[in-house]
This record gives sequence, structure tokens and C-alpha cells, in this order.
Amino acid sequence: MDAATAAIDQGKQDLPAGDGTTSSLKDRIARDLGQRILAGTYAQHAVLPTEAELCVIYGASRTALRDALLTLSAKGLIEARKRAGTRVRASSEWNRLDAQVLEWMRDIEPDLDFVRGLIEARLVIEPAAAQLAARMATSADLAVIEAAYEAMRIAPEDDLAACLDADVRFHTAILRASRNPVFANLGNMLAAALSFSFRLTTSATANYQQTLSAHGDVLEAIRMRRVDEAHDQMKALIGIASNDLLAVARKGHHQQSVPTASADPI
Repeated sequence: MDAATAAIDQGKQDLPAGDGTTSSLKDRIARDLGQRILAGTYAQHAVLPTEAELCVIYGASRTALRDALLTLSAKGLIEARKRAGTRVRASSEWNRLDAQVLEWMRDIEPDLDFVRGLIEARLVIEPAAAQLAARMATSADLAVIEAAYEAMRIAPEDDLAACLDADVRFHTAILRASRNPVFANLGNMLAAALSFSFRLTTSATANYQQTLSAHGDVLEAIRMRRVDEAHDQMKALIGIASNDLLAVARKGHHQQSVPTASADPI
């Protein structure tokens, strides 16, 4: 048994509890294998254990296992070849914006390069969305953005979950307020970007109030219909996240500790 197989065998008891159905087991196997691929337990181009071995490892039927492998294949994580076994595909082929893959990634060590890519995407998308929101937002849209900002303002700075929830609500409300159907459907990507960035940069910025104030500036520009200012304020806000990420990269390690009063909304 190789090291990767041994790691799966050792960790199979950590599979989330299910309801005992084939469908539930299939989902749990797909999640476990998917996370191990994303985390590098199985390297790119590595060959997975045989179906028979995986069935033993997971205590699963071939039907449940094959359904799980089909799920991973559909997400670009693996490919099966005759007489060559099932291999992990190159990371460039992984569908990492798939909602389920993003969910799996939240529970493993963040990939700094992928988080950097998410921030770069945000720098393109969100300033444009804010610009459109300043032009298109209804009074109901503004109320939702304002409520999210207020939730950010009153959230305890040491409560990461509350800060993250309010921050996601703020940014997704702006995407929806843009009235652009493509932007409005990027909520999963945005939520993942914020979640990863929070985990990496919770101690990178010393001034929590600075980042909170930057959100207020975005809100005010949208509320006052200042189209160009909304664009520039959002770009500046995401720039804070980019600078924080660079600070983490310079330190050469990911910060996974429980957040303190320096948790930064971005």
C-alpha cells in the first residue's frame, strides 16, 4: 500500500456521517477523494488505487464508488483510461469554480496561487459591478447593501463567522444590484474568495476600521449614484485584500489561527 492509499485508509473514519444510502455514501466518497486531490495527497497525474482497493478502503459497493468517480471526472479532477487506471488530471483542468469544488476547498489548506487568482478576478469584476449598481440599483437593492454594511459594522471583530457572513452579503448584494445576470451568478465564486482571503489574512491588516470604512465609501458612492467613484472605491477596497495577501506570501506561510480583533472584511 503506497503512502497516499495509506493516508486515505487512515482517514476514512473521518468521512462525514450519512444516512446509509448509496447516494449519501457516493457523495461522501466524492468529497473525501476530491479534497485529497485538491490538497495534493494525490498529486497531479498520480494514479488512484484500483476500484477494488477503493471499495475496501471506503467500505463501498462498486456502484457507489463508480458514481463518486463519475462526479470527480465531471469536475475535471480525474480521468479514467483503459489499462492505465484512473489518474488525477493537471490542476489547470480542474473546475475549481464548481460550487461543490469550492465548498470542498473551504475545508483544506488554501492554495495561495488560486486565492491570488480569485482576487485578480475580483479586481476585474467587482469595480464594474459597483459602477453598474450605482446606475441601476433600486431602493430595495440599496436597503440590502446597507443592511449588510450595518451587520459588518456591529459584528464583533473576533467573530470570524459573523464578519465573513456580513461581508459576503455586502458584496453579493452589489453584484445583484448591478442588474447584470452574469455578475449576479458569481456569488459562489465571491463567497469562496472572501472565505479563503479571510483565512489567510486575518492578521495581515492592523487597522480593522480602515477596511470597514472602505466598505462605507463604496456604499456611499453607490447610494449617491456616483458611477465612477463607485468603481474606484471598490477597486481600492479589493486592493486592501491584495496587499494583505502579499503580506502573507512574504511571510511564507498560511495563517490558520483563530482570528483575533484584526479580522479584516474585504
